[in-house]
Amino acid sequence: MMNIQKILLLLMVVATLGSCGKNEFSIEGEIKNAGTMNIRVFYYSSVEDKGNIVETAVPVVNDKLVYSGISERPTVLWFMSPNRDLLTPVYIEPGDELAISGEYGKPLSWKLVGNEIEEQWGEWREKHAKALESGNDRVINDAIAKYVKANRDNPVSALSLLCFYVKRDNAKDFDELWHLLSEKARPEDIVNAVDAMKNYVSAQAYKQKVTPLSLYTYADSLETIDVTKSPATLLYFWRQREEQHDSCVANIKRLHKLYKEPARLLVADINMDVDTIKWRRQARRDSIKDWSRYWAIGGEMNVALQRLEVGRTPYMIVVDSTGTQRYRGDNFSKAQKTVEEILKK
Repeated sequence: MMNIQKILLLLMVVATLGSCGKNEFSIEGEIKNAGTMNIRVFYYSSVEDKGNIVETAVPVVNDKLVYSGISERPTVLWFMSPNRDLLTPVYIEPGDELAISGEYGKPLSWKLVGNEIEEQWGEWREKHAKALESGNDRVINDAIAKYVKANRDNPVSALSLLCFYVKRDNAKDFDELWHLLSEKARPEDIVNAVDAMKNYVSAQAYKQKVTPLSLYTYADSLETIDVTKSPATLLYFWRQREEQHDSCVANIKRLHKLYKEPARLLVADINMDVDTIKWRRQARRDSIKDWSRYWAIGGEMNVALQRLEVGRTPYMIVVDSTGTQRYRGDNFSKAQKTVEEILKK
Protein backbone atom coordinates (compact mmCIF):
# COMPACT_ATOMS: atom_id res chain seq x y z
CA MET A 1 0.00 0.00 0.00
CA MET A 2 1.35 3.43 -0.93
CA ASN A 3 2.12 5.46 2.18
CA ILE A 4 0.87 9.01 2.75
CA GLN A 5 4.23 10.63 1.95
CA LYS A 6 4.36 9.00 -1.48
CA ILE A 7 0.78 10.06 -2.18
CA LEU A 8 1.58 13.67 -1.26
CA LEU A 9 4.70 13.64 -3.40
CA LEU A 10 2.75 12.26 -6.36
CA LEU A 11 0.11 14.96 -6.00
CA MET A 12 2.82 17.60 -5.93
CA VAL A 13 4.36 16.29 -9.16
CA VAL A 14 0.98 16.10 -10.89
CA ALA A 15 0.26 19.69 -9.88
CA THR A 16 3.54 20.80 -11.40
CA LEU A 17 2.98 18.92 -14.66
CA GLY A 18 -0.38 20.61 -15.02
CA SER A 19 1.16 24.08 -14.82
CA CYS A 20 1.79 25.36 -18.30
CA GLY A 21 -0.06 28.67 -18.64
CA LYS A 22 1.83 31.86 -19.48
CA ASN A 23 0.79 33.43 -16.16
CA GLU A 24 1.84 30.46 -14.09
CA PHE A 25 5.08 30.00 -12.20
CA SER A 26 6.63 27.08 -10.39
CA ILE A 27 9.05 26.57 -7.51
CA GLU A 28 10.65 23.19 -6.98
CA GLY A 29 13.60 21.93 -4.98
CA GLU A 30 14.92 20.88 -1.60
CA ILE A 31 14.68 22.61 1.77
CA LYS A 32 17.02 20.69 4.06
CA ASN A 33 15.78 19.84 7.56
CA ALA A 34 12.20 20.74 6.67
CA GLY A 35 11.20 17.09 6.76
CA THR A 36 7.49 16.67 6.05
CA MET A 37 5.46 19.75 6.89
CA ASN A 38 3.32 22.50 5.40
CA ILE A 39 5.09 25.74 4.52
CA ARG A 40 2.75 28.61 3.69
CA VAL A 41 3.02 31.07 0.81
CA PHE A 42 1.46 34.53 0.64
CA TYR A 43 1.44 36.78 -2.42
CA TYR A 44 -0.56 39.17 -4.60
CA SER A 45 -1.56 37.46 -7.84
CA SER A 46 -3.22 40.43 -9.63
CA VAL A 47 -5.79 37.91 -10.93
CA GLU A 48 -9.19 39.42 -10.15
CA ASP A 49 -11.30 36.27 -10.48
CA LYS A 50 -8.87 34.34 -8.26
CA GLY A 51 -9.20 36.74 -5.35
CA ASN A 52 -5.95 38.68 -5.89
CA ILE A 53 -4.43 37.66 -2.56
CA VAL A 54 -3.20 34.08 -2.33
CA GLU A 55 -2.38 32.45 1.00
CA THR A 56 -2.09 28.69 0.99
CA ALA A 57 -0.25 25.74 2.48
CA VAL A 58 2.46 24.06 0.41
CA PRO A 59 3.33 20.47 1.40
CA VAL A 60 6.99 19.68 1.88
CA VAL A 61 7.65 15.93 1.78
CA ASN A 62 11.03 14.57 2.84
CA ASP A 63 12.53 18.05 2.34
CA LYS A 64 11.11 18.27 -1.21
CA LEU A 65 9.02 21.32 -2.09
CA VAL A 66 6.93 21.65 -5.24
CA TYR A 67 4.60 24.60 -5.81
CA SER A 68 2.89 26.14 -8.80
CA GLY A 69 1.02 29.42 -8.67
CA ILE A 70 -0.44 32.04 -10.93
CA SER A 71 0.18 35.76 -11.29
CA GLU A 72 -0.47 38.07 -14.20
CA ARG A 73 2.33 40.44 -13.20
CA PRO A 74 5.63 40.37 -11.30
CA THR A 75 5.07 40.02 -7.57
CA VAL A 76 6.68 39.28 -4.23
CA LEU A 77 5.93 35.91 -2.64
CA TRP A 78 6.46 35.46 1.09
CA PHE A 79 7.31 32.06 2.49
CA MET A 80 5.88 31.56 5.98
CA SER A 81 6.20 28.90 8.65
CA PRO A 82 3.21 26.68 9.54
CA ASN A 83 2.49 29.24 12.30
CA ARG A 84 2.56 32.09 9.76
CA ASP A 85 5.90 33.49 10.92
CA LEU A 86 7.56 35.26 7.99
CA LEU A 87 10.54 33.34 6.61
CA THR A 88 11.69 35.18 3.50
CA PRO A 89 10.30 37.13 0.52
CA VAL A 90 11.21 36.17 -3.05
CA TYR A 91 10.68 37.90 -6.38
CA ILE A 92 8.47 36.14 -8.95
CA GLU A 93 7.59 36.79 -12.59
CA PRO A 94 4.88 35.05 -14.65
CA GLY A 95 6.34 32.03 -16.44
CA ASP A 96 9.19 31.54 -13.96
CA GLU A 97 10.39 28.01 -13.30
CA LEU A 98 12.50 28.40 -10.19
CA ALA A 99 14.76 25.87 -8.53
CA ILE A 100 14.92 26.36 -4.76
CA SER A 101 17.56 25.15 -2.32
CA GLY A 102 18.53 25.93 1.24
CA GLU A 103 18.15 24.98 4.88
CA TYR A 104 14.86 25.44 6.71
CA GLY A 105 16.45 27.21 9.69
CA LYS A 106 18.19 29.74 7.42
CA PRO A 107 15.46 31.11 5.11
CA LEU A 108 17.31 34.31 4.24
CA SER A 109 20.00 32.13 2.67
CA TRP A 110 17.57 30.22 0.44
CA LYS A 111 18.57 30.33 -3.23
CA LEU A 112 16.08 30.46 -6.07
CA VAL A 113 17.59 30.04 -9.52
CA GLY A 114 15.78 30.93 -12.73
CA ASN A 115 15.12 34.66 -12.43
CA GLU A 116 18.00 37.13 -12.63
CA ILE A 117 16.48 39.73 -10.31
CA GLU A 118 15.59 37.12 -7.68
CA GLU A 119 19.07 35.59 -7.92
CA GLN A 120 20.60 39.00 -7.20
CA TRP A 121 18.14 39.65 -4.37
CA GLY A 122 18.87 36.21 -2.94
CA GLU A 123 22.58 37.01 -2.84
CA TRP A 124 21.80 40.29 -1.07
CA ARG A 125 19.54 38.59 1.51
CA GLU A 126 22.17 35.97 2.29
CA LYS A 127 24.97 38.54 2.58
CA HIS A 128 22.91 40.68 4.95
CA ALA A 129 21.12 37.90 6.83
CA LYS A 130 22.85 38.74 10.11
CA ALA A 131 21.76 42.37 9.89
CA LEU A 132 18.20 41.52 8.85
CA GLU A 133 17.83 39.06 11.73
CA SER A 134 19.38 41.42 14.30
CA GLY A 135 16.11 43.13 15.20
CA ASN A 136 18.07 46.40 15.29
CA ASP A 137 16.32 49.02 13.15
CA ARG A 138 19.46 51.06 12.55
CA VAL A 139 21.57 48.05 11.52
CA ILE A 140 18.86 46.86 9.11
CA ASN A 141 18.25 50.27 7.58
CA ASP A 142 21.95 51.10 7.24
CA ALA A 143 22.56 47.88 5.29
CA ILE A 144 19.71 48.71 2.92
CA ALA A 145 20.68 52.37 2.54
CA LYS A 146 24.25 51.48 1.63
CA TYR A 147 23.05 49.14 -1.13
CA VAL A 148 20.43 51.56 -2.45
CA LYS A 149 22.92 54.43 -2.79
CA ALA A 150 25.27 52.21 -4.77
CA ASN A 151 22.56 50.56 -6.92
CA ARG A 152 20.05 53.22 -7.92
CA ASP A 153 19.01 51.45 -11.13
CA ASN A 154 18.55 47.97 -9.67
CA PRO A 155 15.07 46.66 -8.71
CA VAL A 156 16.76 44.80 -5.83
CA SER A 157 17.07 48.20 -4.15
CA ALA A 158 13.31 48.77 -4.32
CA LEU A 159 12.54 45.22 -3.20
CA SER A 160 14.80 45.56 -0.17
CA LEU A 161 13.35 48.94 0.76
CA LEU A 162 9.76 47.75 0.44
CA CYS A 163 10.18 44.44 2.21
CA PHE A 164 12.83 45.02 4.86
CA TYR A 165 13.29 48.73 5.60
CA VAL A 166 11.94 49.70 9.03
CA LYS A 167 9.83 52.78 8.34
CA ARG A 168 8.12 53.35 11.70
CA ASP A 169 10.55 56.03 12.94
CA ASN A 170 12.35 56.58 9.65
CA ALA A 171 9.69 57.58 7.14
CA LYS A 172 11.66 60.63 6.01
CA ASP A 173 14.82 58.59 5.43
CA PHE A 174 12.81 55.99 3.52
CA ASP A 175 11.34 58.66 1.24
CA GLU A 176 14.78 60.12 0.54
CA LEU A 177 16.17 56.70 -0.38
CA TRP A 178 13.11 55.88 -2.49
CA HIS A 179 13.51 59.03 -4.54
CA LEU A 180 17.14 58.18 -5.25
CA LEU A 181 15.94 55.25 -7.34
CA SER A 182 15.38 55.50 -11.05
CA GLU A 183 12.01 54.52 -12.51
CA LYS A 184 13.65 51.35 -13.82
CA ALA A 185 14.51 50.33 -10.25
CA ARG A 186 11.00 50.76 -8.85
CA PRO A 187 8.56 49.02 -11.20
CA GLU A 188 4.92 49.83 -10.57
CA ASP A 189 3.90 46.16 -10.44
CA ILE A 190 6.14 45.50 -7.44
CA VAL A 191 4.99 48.61 -5.59
CA ASN A 192 1.36 47.64 -6.18
CA ALA A 193 1.94 44.04 -5.10
CA VAL A 194 3.64 44.96 -1.82
CA ASP A 195 1.05 47.65 -1.05
CA ALA A 196 -1.78 45.20 -1.73
CA MET A 197 -0.30 42.64 0.66
CA LYS A 198 0.24 45.24 3.39
CA ASN A 199 -3.33 46.50 3.00
CA TYR A 200 -4.61 42.94 3.19
CA VAL A 201 -2.68 42.26 6.40
CA SER A 202 -3.97 45.50 7.90
CA ALA A 203 -7.56 44.65 6.92
CA GLN A 204 -7.23 41.20 8.47
CA ALA A 205 -5.85 42.75 11.66
CA TYR A 206 -8.86 45.09 11.74
CA LYS A 207 -11.14 42.05 11.94
CA GLN A 208 -9.37 40.66 14.99
CA LYS A 209 -11.19 41.01 18.30
CA VAL A 210 -9.02 42.62 20.96
CA THR A 211 -8.75 39.97 23.65
CA PRO A 212 -7.24 40.62 27.12
CA LEU A 213 -3.65 41.84 26.83
CA SER A 214 -1.11 40.98 29.53
CA LEU A 215 1.68 43.58 29.68
CA TYR A 216 4.19 44.93 32.20
CA THR A 217 3.32 48.06 34.17
CA TYR A 218 5.57 50.85 35.39
CA ALA A 219 5.57 49.08 38.78
CA ASP A 220 7.16 45.98 37.18
CA SER A 221 4.04 43.88 37.59
CA LEU A 222 2.13 41.96 34.95
CA GLU A 223 -1.32 43.44 34.41
CA THR A 224 -4.16 42.49 32.09
CA ILE A 225 -5.94 45.07 29.94
CA ASP A 226 -9.53 43.86 29.52
CA VAL A 227 -11.34 46.07 27.02
CA THR A 228 -14.71 44.47 27.82
CA LYS A 229 -14.69 46.20 31.22
CA SER A 230 -15.04 49.66 29.68
CA PRO A 231 -17.52 51.15 27.16
CA ALA A 232 -14.56 52.39 25.09
CA THR A 233 -10.81 51.81 25.14
CA LEU A 234 -8.03 53.80 23.50
CA LEU A 235 -4.79 51.87 23.00
CA TYR A 236 -1.90 54.25 22.31
CA PHE A 237 1.35 52.70 21.04
CA TRP A 238 4.50 54.82 21.14
CA ARG A 239 8.29 55.03 21.34
CA GLN A 240 10.62 57.50 22.98
CA ARG A 241 11.82 60.49 20.94
CA GLU A 242 8.85 60.60 18.59
CA GLU A 243 8.11 64.16 17.52
CA GLN A 244 4.37 63.63 17.90
CA HIS A 245 4.53 62.08 21.38
CA ASP A 246 4.05 65.24 23.45
CA SER A 247 1.09 66.41 21.37
CA CYS A 248 -0.44 62.93 21.40
CA VAL A 249 -0.22 62.75 25.20
CA ALA A 250 -1.70 66.26 25.56
CA ASN A 251 -4.62 65.36 23.27
CA ILE A 252 -5.28 62.08 25.04
CA LYS A 253 -5.25 63.85 28.42
CA ARG A 254 -7.93 66.27 27.23
CA LEU A 255 -10.05 63.44 25.82
CA HIS A 256 -9.66 61.31 28.93
CA LYS A 257 -10.73 64.23 31.14
CA LEU A 258 -14.03 64.51 29.24
CA TYR A 259 -15.00 60.95 30.17
CA LYS A 260 -13.22 60.65 33.51
CA GLU A 261 -16.33 61.04 35.68
CA PRO A 262 -17.92 58.59 35.46
CA ALA A 263 -15.10 56.48 34.04
CA ARG A 264 -16.24 55.57 30.53
CA LEU A 265 -12.97 55.66 28.58
CA LEU A 266 -10.09 53.33 29.38
CA VAL A 267 -6.74 54.62 28.14
CA ALA A 268 -3.76 52.30 27.95
CA ASP A 269 -0.52 53.67 26.57
CA ILE A 270 1.87 50.96 25.49
CA ASN A 271 5.55 51.62 24.93
CA MET A 272 7.25 49.65 22.15
CA ASP A 273 10.92 50.42 22.88
CA VAL A 274 13.29 47.46 23.12
CA ASP A 275 14.36 48.25 26.68
CA THR A 276 12.78 49.78 29.77
CA ILE A 277 15.38 52.52 30.26
CA LYS A 278 14.04 54.66 27.41
CA TRP A 279 10.46 53.96 28.46
CA ARG A 280 10.99 54.95 32.10
CA ARG A 281 12.93 58.07 31.17
CA GLN A 282 10.10 59.31 28.95
CA ALA A 283 7.38 58.15 31.36
CA ARG A 284 8.88 60.24 34.17
CA ARG A 285 8.93 63.28 31.91
CA ASP A 286 5.32 62.75 30.81
CA SER A 287 4.14 62.70 34.45
CA ILE A 288 0.87 60.91 33.70
CA LYS A 289 -1.25 59.82 36.66
CA ASP A 290 -4.68 59.38 35.07
CA TRP A 291 -4.11 56.03 33.37
CA SER A 292 -1.87 52.97 33.44
CA ARG A 293 1.34 52.81 31.42
CA TYR A 294 2.58 49.57 29.91
CA TRP A 295 5.68 48.18 28.26
CA ALA A 296 5.49 45.57 25.49
CA ILE A 297 8.53 43.29 25.69
CA GLY A 298 9.78 42.79 22.14
CA GLY A 299 7.67 45.60 20.69
CA GLU A 300 5.60 44.45 17.71
CA MET A 301 6.73 40.88 18.26
CA ASN A 302 5.22 40.76 21.75
CA VAL A 303 2.98 37.69 21.90
CA ALA A 304 0.05 39.71 23.27
CA LEU A 305 0.20 42.17 20.36
CA GLN A 306 1.13 40.14 17.29
CA ARG A 307 -2.44 39.66 16.08
CA LEU A 308 -3.00 43.42 16.18
CA GLU A 309 -0.30 44.06 13.53
CA VAL A 310 0.92 47.35 14.96
CA GLY A 311 3.53 48.05 12.31
CA ARG A 312 4.49 51.60 13.26
CA THR A 313 4.33 54.18 16.02
CA PRO A 314 2.71 56.40 17.10
CA TYR A 315 -0.42 54.35 16.51
CA MET A 316 -3.89 54.22 18.05
CA ILE A 317 -6.57 51.58 18.20
CA VAL A 318 -10.05 52.42 19.49
CA VAL A 319 -12.04 49.46 20.77
CA ASP A 320 -15.63 49.09 21.99
CA SER A 321 -16.81 46.90 24.87
CA THR A 322 -17.20 43.86 22.62
CA GLY A 323 -13.51 43.96 21.68
CA THR A 324 -14.32 45.16 18.15
CA GLN A 325 -11.76 47.53 16.64
CA ARG A 326 -13.52 50.70 15.55
CA TYR A 327 -10.47 52.71 14.47
CA ARG A 328 -6.82 52.00 13.61
CA GLY A 329 -4.30 54.63 12.65
CA ASP A 330 -2.23 57.63 13.69
CA ASN A 331 -4.82 60.40 13.30
CA PHE A 332 -5.89 61.58 16.75
CA SER A 333 -8.90 63.54 15.45
CA LYS A 334 -10.31 60.37 13.88
CA ALA A 335 -9.58 58.39 17.04
CA GLN A 336 -11.37 61.01 19.16
CA LYS A 337 -14.36 61.07 16.81
CA THR A 338 -14.62 57.28 17.08
CA VAL A 339 -14.51 57.42 20.89
CA GLU A 340 -17.26 60.04 20.88
CA GLU A 341 -19.42 57.95 18.54
CA ILE A 342 -19.09 54.91 20.82
CA LEU A 343 -19.87 56.82 24.01
CA LYS A 344 -22.90 58.63 22.59
CA LYS A 345 -24.78 55.33 22.46
